[in-house]
Amino acid sequence: MSDFTLQHLYHTIINCRDIEESVQFYRRLGFEVVSDRRDAVWPNGSGVSFGLGDTAGRGVLMILPSDPNGPMIDLIEWLEPKADFPEPSPSRVPRVIAFRTRNVPAAHRALAAQGVKFTTPEPTSIPAAGIVACACCYDPNGNIVELIELEPGLRHSRIKEVFTPPAKA
Repeated sequence: MSDFTLQHLYHTIINCRDIEESVQFYRRLGFEVVSDRRDAVWPNGSGVSFGLGDTAGRGVLMILPSDPNGPMIDLIEWLEPKADFPEPSPSRVPRVIAFRTRNVPAAHRALAAQGVKFTTPEPTSIPAAGIVACACCYDPNGNIVELIELEPGLRHSRIKEVFTPPAKA
């Protein structure tokens, strides 16, 4: 038995090529800045927790107003050391962050009209698994942002139930 308990997801760091471009992208999705750290000076040794030494960067914490106590995204443009940003390709497993979304088709239309690049021309769906609609787009850093809409009342899709072959007798 352990004396600790994880309480909830606090934030996810998204490494950014350009902090300004990334803040604008995530604002398009509906995020708001709660802590602007673009001008903060990082103290010596600030990267030790991440297995790095001295680091420097520019950061912004953002939340969804519809979930103000939910997890935040922490956008960081690493100045020292510089982060790697491999280009997306069919032979490279992507970095993905997913958001439950109301009205994925409307989100797809609105964001595509603003120049956001999607992986498919229209949202997809898997009704048998409870996936009403799913659309994936690229953020400015090459990450895939998945917008997913599930049937009301589902916590997660029924992919396992739908695609697991029956046991052999």
